Amino acid sequence: MTDRLINIDNLCTDPENHTLHICELKKAGKTVEVEALQKNPTFICGNCAQKANAKGALCAPGPFHN
Repeated sequence: MTDRLINIDNLCTDPENHTLHICELKKAGKTVEVEALQKNPTFICGNCAQKANAKGALCAPGPFHN
């Protein structure tokens, strides 16, 4: 038995559009697109804590309040 925690992948609630999510755009180096999606955030990702203007830009969106 090991003391290590089991690694569980974060789940995307919209896998069909995953390539348009902030996490993937950041990996692709698309900083201009990411900045545009984060100007006035009202949602936060439950997986990576990135904030976005629209829930469609995140894998596991939830409400974000400033």
